[in-house]
Amino acid sequence: MKVKEKQLDNGMIRLSITASAQEVNAALDRAQGAIASRFGLRPDPEKTVSEALAEHLKINDAESVLQSQAINMLVPYALDQRGITPLAQPKIQPSPNFRRDHAFTFQIDVEPKPRFTLSSYDPVEITVPAFKPADVDVDAEIRANMNMYSDFVTADPHPVGPDDSFLIAIEVRLDGERLSGISTDSRVYSMGRGFMPESFDEQLLGMDVGETKTFEFEGEGYGQDGLRVMRTYECTVTIKEMKEEVLPELTDEWVKRVMPSYDSIDKLREEIRLSFETQALHDYDMQLITIAQTELAKRLEGEIPDAAFDATATSIEATLRNQLSQQGVTMAEFIEEQGGEQNYKIGIMMQAKQTLACDYALDALFEHEGLVVTDDDIMGACTELNPMNPELVRSEMESSGRGFALREVAARYAASRYLVDNAIITTLDS
Repeated sequence: MKVKEKQLDNGMIRLSITASAQEVNAALDRAQGAIASRFGLRPDPEKTVSEALAEHLKINDAESVLQSQAINMLVPYALDQRGITPLAQPKIQPSPNFRRDHAFTFQIDVEPKPRFTLSSYDPVEITVPAFKPADVDVDAEIRANMNMYSDFVTADPHPVGPDDSFLIAIEVRLDGERLSGISTDSRVYSMGRGFMPESFDEQLLGMDVGETKTFEFEGEGYGQDGLRVMRTYECTVTIKEMKEEVLPELTDEWVKRVMPSYDSIDKLREEIRLSFETQALHDYDMQLITIAQTELAKRLEGEIPDAAFDATATSIEATLRNQLSQQGVTMAEFIEEQGGEQNYKIGIMMQAKQTLACDYALDALFEHEGLVVTDDDIMGACTELNPMNPELVRSEMESSGRGFALREVAARYAASRYLVDNAIITTLDS
């Protein structure tokens, strides 16, 4: 990739980018994979991703959606090559002739992240609660985990209750199209465990074995713009057989069989207790960092640009939508809980302001103290993003051209550690 940089009079930077045919093809391939994953499109040798997307979203110009996604995927490589961290999503200048097996030239205007100073770089003084060791019922945790290994046996027929499990046949349709990932002739279903929306479970209450019912229920799906929205699903369910969940007997032999790394119940209990203690220490550490960052942010000098607020608020809302979706809560329900649209928007902007103030204060501290990003900082930051697989986070960010974003996160991680290590901390008595 060839990138030329020009400083504009308004403080923006214009990058003229030429991507090779190979880079264009790679971007299109990644865009196809990302879109297929996002919308749950399965490989079909008789259809292109654009055709499948057009059919799924009921839009005519799906090819432009794919091309736009691919061009966006080229931008980070140019930013990383020039070492520029943008304030917000760069503006891409329209450019025709983007197609597979051809080089592509386009321009972007980038507003670089501003540099801030602090009113003081002295150690922060904070007051924090005393650390409390984890209070965990180890046996209860073991029983909860044993649900993954439970068996289901035939139970006496009776009307479906709120805690029942049963064998069902189910067919779900959206806009007349059968959803093969949900539809099945035989599956054990358990009520109240979040496998399906509450509106689905409510329809099953009171059904008898052998009964078939057709109904509609509300659940999340994707709209034509690709954003998550509430959709109405058509469903036919048959209750085939009532089931009773039977947990295995907890013995040393069972532990050895299903968890070979532990040779006894006592070793399993010890590992669970240790994991909770480790998590409690990590949570306390994060609490110290949050308190220290909040104190440091009070020293930030200068005005935060509006573009930063908009980008951060959008990111916060996207994260919130994902969390609510996992909890089975709609945005409308959440906004109502917040006291209405106005209160919700105020809350988002306040959160964005605090997030930016903390981030920019850490940037200023990192630069003033002459800190440098180490490999440990990079892996530490990646671990915060994905404790189970930090190497995957690093690989994905670097391979997608977002090395500049990874370095920014790692620099703030290093600054946070420096901040807490040098803080004057008063601990409250428990």
